[in-house]
Amino acid sequence: MKYNGKIIVMMLTAYISFVLLASIPVQKDEGKVKGDITTEKETYENATIVKVGIYVVSFGGYDFNKGTYTIDFYIWFLWNESTFPANFTPACFEFMNGRATTKEKISDGYENGTGLRSLWYRVQASLYTEPQFKDYPFGSQDLFIIVEDSKNSVENLVYQAIVPESGIDEELRISGWKIKGTTITISEKEYKWGEKYSRVTFVMNLERETTTTAVKTLLPPIIFCVVSGLSFFFKYDKIANRVGFGTSMLISAVMFHVSQVSSLPPLGNLIMMDKIMIATYSFLAASLISTTLIYIDEEYWKDKDYTTQTNRYGAMVSIILPFIVFGILSYF
Repeated sequence: MKYNGKIIVMMLTAYISFVLLASIPVQKDEGKVKGDITTEKETYENATIVKVGIYVVSFGGYDFNKGTYTIDFYIWFLWNESTFPANFTPACFEFMNGRATTKEKISDGYENGTGLRSLWYRVQASLYTEPQFKDYPFGSQDLFIIVEDSKNSVENLVYQAIVPESGIDEELRISGWKIKGTTITISEKEYKWGEKYSRVTFVMNLERETTTTAVKTLLPPIIFCVVSGLSFFFKYDKIANRVGFGTSMLISAVMFHVSQVSSLPPLGNLIMMDKIMIATYSFLAASLISTTLIYIDEEYWKDKDYTTQTNRYGAMVSIILPFIVFGILSYF
């Protein structure tokens, strides 16, 4: 059978396209709309309704691997003082996913034309959100500001979101990430000792810069496969060169894989990066196995037709196998 190098080139190109497309996860619409409010399941007749808004002005110190970040924002409260108990104040708020490093009162007065009492704070807080590694190095992250009153349960205080004014400053930028949107929701948190507290949850949805991340992450594995695949074009007696290409690329792939995940905490499941690299390993391993079979034939069996077929079908298997491996890993 005549060796057809065009088929191998076409299949290598198909494999590269597959890696680029399949490893970029599709962002699912979870139904979150800016300003979506989860209302209270129960109505508390004696509870004071306090409107609350959050406006983020700066963000920094984001450590993706640890899920920690520092956020600077305004938080304000509005309530009808005439219907409230004497000496009532919503100032005793706290953060349920971190601590405020500074909390400065900006103003304490009345809103013009509404008669509502207003209380404004400028807050800088060190917060934590559990990072999501499933689609690493792609995917998105939700960062939270979770607020509860430290003294008043839902029988005394129920929050209500100020949706239009809440959000983030239009000049806010986070290096390496795109801000997809924000939501502010109201819910209840019940504790084991029987108390319920009204909770404000402000969410910033971040998404990695897809193009930059894809180039930095996918280009090395593609190069490893292309360089290793060049060995299929070598003459059959160049076994040393073929083995050198395959083993050097396999070692490089392992080192690259380790460098990409070494900073992550120990994980109990495969992430996207692991699946990409395991698919890459399957290509490199199939290439080396083909080379080994060719070496055995050249040294012992001396069957040229077998060597030609092994080289051709070995190239095909090397390219098809990563598709199968990646598909199986993505299914589980």
